[in-house]
Amino acid sequence: MPLVSNRPDSNTRVYQGRHITTYFEDVYLVPLPCWLFLLYTALFFFLIARGGGHERGKPAVDHDQHRPSRVRSIIQKAITALIIFFTFGALILTILELIRLTQINWGVGLLPFVPVTIFLATLFFLLRNRPPKAYTYRSKFAGSYRARVGACVYIYWVFQIAVLAVKLSTLIRLKHDYPRTGTVYETFHQINDVALTIGCLAVIFILAIIGMALERP
Repeated sequence: MPLVSNRPDSNTRVYQGRHITTYFEDVYLVPLPCWLFLLYTALFFFLIARGGGHERGKPAVDHDQHRPSRVRSIIQKAITALIIFFTFGALILTILELIRLTQINWGVGLLPFVPVTIFLATLFFLLRNRPPKAYTYRSKFAGSYRARVGACVYIYWVFQIAVLAVKLSTLIRLKHDYPRTGTVYETFHQINDVALTIGCLAVIFILAIIGMALERP
């Protein structure tokens, strides 16, 4: 199956009139945050494996160790549970979109990168307080492992929400001209799926910020 098929704008590649096409969005725009996140993560762990950043063999300074209060600990557990819940929600929505697009033979482009990266980003964030043993950054300018992970996933979630919002705008525009009425996946249903995915990622982003803030000593 081609990346996209049976789409009204599949032959115009980037623009149809003054609007971005669904071809460009599903093949390039929406997966772009995923590729950047995966590239950064691979480079990050490659540098850790190489031992870069330590100061001439000096022992590492652990910036991330402190004991939260009992109340903070309970709140953190609740936040973690909610992040996992909304991550599963986003995964279900994105996977259902892939299945239904396949059923109507519209093609899925490179959208499979989205659920994979959502899962990895959440996992990366939840393990932020467990740096690899090879992580030996000592300089205060290098930053803590937790801070680096937090910055990475924050940027990914914001970028992913932004490109999905662009996609949502395109789907709303196409709703009247190509409603896909009578198919198993009408345009209206895809609009709902994308909007709910944006909502899930936005909630995850907010919860992550709160969780990181509570970890400050």
